Amino acid sequence: MYTKQDLLANLATIGVDPRGTLKVHSSYKAVGEVDGRADTVLDALMEYMQDGLLVLPSHTWSNVGSTNPVMDILYTPSCVGVMTEMFRKREGVCRSLHPTHSVCAFGKDASSFVSGEDAMITPCGERGVYYKLWERNAQVLLIGVNFTRNTFIHGIEE
Repeated sequence: MYTKQDLLANLATIGVDPRGTLKVHSSYKAVGEVDGRADTVLDALMEYMQDGLLVLPSHTWSNVGSTNPVMDILYTPSCVGVMTEMFRKREGVCRSLHPTHSVCAFGKDASSFVSGEDAMITPCGERGVYYKLWERNAQVLLIGVNFTRNTFIHGIEE
């Protein structure tokens, strides 16, 4: 069973920059047994990145559409995993205003990082959060998912 200390040590071992920007895609089911479950994983990520910026997707594309055209940053749930939904509800986490491809951020300049998404014409366009990830030379961490879940690639496509 993994502990928070194990998770913190693993982040350092794989070279995650605690002062940089980290975009995480995850599947909690694939992590294995963790003492404290998904909360512990989020605790470890947030503690490790407290001097940097931690970003997780909080997409709503399956909840928002022509039959339900409203995305509420406080209440519309994330449709991309339990950890993303738990993260968006945590104190100090800021959510972008993109109606279908929002992200949540925690840490250094989180509020300014997520700003401007309401003006985006496409989900991952220039000057949006995916562009900002590229500008910051962000690291991408895939936890229990393969590269097909890496939404940063859509920013490159655009």
